[in-house]
Amino acid sequence: MRAATLSQPVRYPELYPWLLLAASLDIMMTWFILALGGWEANPIAQVVIERGGLMGMTLYKLLLMTLVIVVCEFVGSRREHAGRALAGFAVIANVFPVVYGASLVAAW
Repeated sequence: MRAATLSQPVRYPELYPWLLLAASLDIMMTWFILALGGWEANPIAQVVIERGGLMGMTLYKLLLMTLVIVVCEFVGSRREHAGRALAGFAVIANVFPVVYGASLVAAW
């Protein structure tokens, strides 16, 4: 097995754009809910928001998504199916708070 380089394509190019879209929508939905007087349920994210505002929250999410992609690539290099499943789960995990937040805003 040879080492991966930065010039090699990613393993799941059909999933990562959806992951980044869902993560971006999560940032927007969170900021919208905060602007309406809501609060962040994740205590780590709450501290990031308090200290860094929108920029801090965006950088935090970007770093988390970078870590998720690196982990998916690492797992996928050893077990293709497990890496793909992990990437799919990451997409769903980022879509859930967007859908939940939208339902809260709609109900309000």
